[in-house]
Amino acid sequence: MINDQIDNLKGHGIDRCIGISSELNQIERTQAQKLIGNGQYLFCYAAPERLQMESFRNALRSLTAYSPISVIAIDEAHCVSEWGHSFRTSYLNLGRNCREFCTTRGEAHPPLLALTGTASKIVLKDVRRELNINQFD
Repeated sequence: MINDQIDNLKGHGIDRCIGISSELNQIERTQAQKLIGNGQYLFCYAAPERLQMESFRNALRSLTAYSPISVIAIDEAHCVSEWGHSFRTSYLNLGRNCREFCTTRGEAHPPLLALTGTASKIVLKDVRRELNINQFD
């Protein structure tokens, strides 16, 4: 799925994008995280579990030391409700982790954009609560 997103961006002429996943070996992952920290990418795709890893958090801290993150998009946000309470609990930490590690010092938190096409009203309410999204217009 990450590769599909990157291919789509590249098809539109945006080549400063990266996906951090288990498909990368340790050397590639370390290099990619270094480049993220240096602000080399416009888009970075990562699974929620990545925000729980110290090396990725350090890359975000390096980036936000001098450059703000403009938006955090959470694709398939219904997974926060449907999976977060059972086997992928890292989804429940997304809102807190994004606010903690993606905020430029002294600046407001980047907006969270939670995207889904399949959520019921109950799931949407749960996603808003778990991501601490108070404004949803």
